[in-house]
Amino acid sequence: MGDSSGPLPHLLVVKGTFEQFGGAERDLLNNLPAWSHHFEITIATLNLPKKAREKLDDLGINYLTPVKQFSVPRGVWAEARALSSRQAVKQWISMLDLSEQVTGLREVLTNSDAIHVTSGVGSLEFTGLAPSHIPLHYYCLEPHRGLYEDVLHRTIEGTPKRSLFLTSLLLGKQRRRDQKFVARLEKMKNASISGNSSWIQERILEIYGVKSQLLLPTVDLSVWKNHSSNDSTSIGEYVVTIGAASHVKGTWETIEMLAGTGISLALVGGGDGYDLARLRERAEQLEVKLDIQPRLNQEDLVSLVQKALAVVSLAYDEPFGLTPIEAQAAGTPALMVAEGGFQYTVEDGVSGRLLPRGEWSAWHQALDESREESNRESWAKHGQENIEKMGLTPQNQASRLAEILGFSDDE
Repeated sequence: MGDSSGPLPHLLVVKGTFEQFGGAERDLLNNLPAWSHHFEITIATLNLPKKAREKLDDLGINYLTPVKQFSVPRGVWAEARALSSRQAVKQWISMLDLSEQVTGLREVLTNSDAIHVTSGVGSLEFTGLAPSHIPLHYYCLEPHRGLYEDVLHRTIEGTPKRSLFLTSLLLGKQRRRDQKFVARLEKMKNASISGNSSWIQERILEIYGVKSQLLLPTVDLSVWKNHSSNDSTSIGEYVVTIGAASHVKGTWETIEMLAGTGISLALVGGGDGYDLARLRERAEQLEVKLDIQPRLNQEDLVSLVQKALAVVSLAYDEPFGLTPIEAQAAGTPALMVAEGGFQYTVEDGVSGRLLPRGEWSAWHQALDESREESNRESWAKHGQENIEKMGLTPQNQASRLAEILGFSDDE
């Protein structure tokens, strides 16, 4: 499509909010340059922080956002009333016609040839405004976990923050709205839904009863490739886990797994102050040395991973699992719990280890295996071969998106 002499089709890319500006938001921005070879892009969102605006300005990509930025309402009362969803709908409607000086959403929709909606708070709510005659793609990175699972409603230790029955009851209205939006999408003639992994495709089918296509995520392997010596003499007696300390990331269990091994934990991602205090207390009780790094620049993170004994994760049903791929690219063993997306990016005993939750003796054996240089080299080699086979590049993703929307080169 990028080689065509004619004008590129106009693609409206919708993301409910960039307010959190986490991995999903940064990944979307990082993929836009490759998408721009296939489409003329406009971004529509209800909240666009300064960093995101600067990135889009640098890329020369137009964006549409309300004058007063949408902020997601929090708290029990907001959850019970589905306040964030209802307010998001009103905000999208308010953007249809802005002032005479500012292009409104209605005009952008009129000139769009296709729409891509990335999941998140306020994203599905946009789809009710989409014209039925143009292709619409909904990229479901994961069904809203807070609505359909209890892992986000537990303290870092794993105990419920409040009655799980009451929580489920309070979220009933939001769940019904979520189901309604997806059911409407499914009925739209030109709409399609994709998951970002085989695991998420299964979850979409289980929760919504809808079959979905596959649009794989991307990773910049060049920043992770191992340029330093990674032999057994340079390996530290620590493991790395990436992600804010929480129950869903399995951080508490990671400390418990390391008890008695003499191996320390480097936690990259920080977390809530109370959670981190409880985690430090537990680590001290179990005599596990804990080093918390809220933020690291890319160079320091790569160095930390390359020198680690292993990268570990006990996350609950991780949607895709880029962490093991990054570890494999860095030449460091990936020891992952045998759940969720990890099952599709790690082959047990071939490109790392997939291990049962709670069976710490198996994890300790895997940690011993990670010291052997032959294992480190073999697991990294096979992992990197699998990464190449999966084609997790922005260019491949852009081509696949164009194909899904009906604008592929061979048409």
